[in-house]
Amino acid sequence: MEFTTESVLEMTALPDKVQRDVPRVMNRLLGQTFLYQDEEDSKEDYYLVYRHRGIFETLLTLAGFTLLHDDYHRIFQVVSDFSYCRKRYKLDETLMIVVLRKLYEDQVERLSLATDPVVTVGEIREEYRTITGKERDLGITQYEDILKRLKRLGLIEPLNGRALDARDGEARLRLRGSVRMILPVQTAEEMEAWLRRYRAAEMDPEKDIGY
Repeated sequence: MEFTTESVLEMTALPDKVQRDVPRVMNRLLGQTFLYQDEEDSKEDYYLVYRHRGIFETLLTLAGFTLLHDDYHRIFQVVSDFSYCRKRYKLDETLMIVVLRKLYEDQVERLSLATDPVVTVGEIREEYRTITGKERDLGITQYEDILKRLKRLGLIEPLNGRALDARDGEARLRLRGSVRMILPVQTAEEMEAWLRRYRAAEMDPEKDIGY
């Protein structure tokens, strides 16, 4: 029996339009990592995956990926089961993700928030210094580059559609629920384990850490 994309999708008994959309949405999931319900340009694809989650899970599993879902924040995430396709982050980028994760938990716990918390660029820089235990040699350009990459990934979002400006310590950023998914630690002990990874790699600032 010859297998083609069409013959495989026909076995799903999905409507023709959905079958045509599946390859594109699969590609989007693999390319973006996260798919958000609350983003206008993602909502339709999010609900397509939500309605046919079992099919997407099966197709992704065949390719060596796992489809995760955050029921509270309504976010899909695709995670590689093998090392070949895992994103790699340099040490400073990994530390910034740890910073965002810690700020997220601190804000939610302190303010009992029901929505994503908001922090300032200044608070991010201060927490970064606290976690590293010293003033690391990060300039404004490096901060901006790291934050922009994490923005593209969907972890942070400037408020009111403003451009991300690392020079403005009062600039406010929304921390997305995907911060919890990309670094799924549950306890203070687990967070400390991530910091130990940093201390072990501290002598090699170009070392990258993958998830």
